[in-house]
Amino acid sequence: EASELAQRIQTGGKLPMFTSCSPGWIKFVEQFYPEFIPNLSSCKSPQQMMGAIIKSFFAQRESIDPARVVSVSVMPCTAKKFECSRPEMGRNHVPDVDYVLTTRELGQLLRMYGIDLLAMNPQAPDTPFGERSTAGKIFGASGGVMEAAIRTAHYLLTGRELSKPEIQPLRGMKSAKEIRAKIGDLEIGAAVVSGLGNARKLMDQIRSGRSDLHFIEV
Repeated sequence: EASELAQRIQTGGKLPMFTSCSPGWIKFVEQFYPEFIPNLSSCKSPQQMMGAIIKSFFAQRESIDPARVVSVSVMPCTAKKFECSRPEMGRNHVPDVDYVLTTRELGQLLRMYGIDLLAMNPQAPDTPFGERSTAGKIFGASGGVMEAAIRTAHYLLTGRELSKPEIQPLRGMKSAKEIRAKIGDLEIGAAVVSGLGNARKLMDQIRSGRSDLHFIEV
C-alpha cells in the first residue's frame, strides 16, 4: 500500500487512498459509498495475499500442485470467511484461502481436544518467506498499517528512512486519530478510524468536500 500511495501522490492518482485490509470495510464502501471504490487500495488483504503467495510462489518452489494445497487462516473477524469466498479471490477455480477459523473457533477447538498451550514445549515458527520487518510486525495493530505505510512511503519518495520510525500519535486505542506527516517537502494528511460508525462520519465529511487527507486506515 505504501508503494501505491507514493505512486498516487507522484502521478496525481485518486486520493485519499483507503486501506483494503478489512473485508467488512470493503463491503461497506461497495454498498454505501460506491463512488469511492476507486479510492480503495488495489492491494489484497494480508489474508488473501498470503493465500495467493502460498498457492503460487510457494507451491511452485516446493513443486506442489496448487489444487492440492489447503490454506487455512486464523482471523479475529467473521468477515474474513466472506472474503475468502468472493469469486475474485482465486484463480483457475482454486481459491487463495480455503478455510477461515475465527480466533474464538480456534479456542473452542483447543478446549474440545484438551490442548493446553501453556503445557506444550515452545518451538520456533517456520519462516518460509524470511524474517518480517518491524513495519510488518505492527501491521495488525490499530494504526499499524498507516505507520508502516508512512515509513515506507517516506523512504520511497525521499530515499531516506524516517529519523524517528515510531509514530506515536497513530498508536493506542482511540477510535479516531489524525496526523500531518512531513515527507520531504510534502505534508501528508493521514487518518485512522476504528469501527464503521466512525468510518461513516469521516466518509460523509469527504463526500461533503473535505480534501486535506491523503491516506485513511479503517
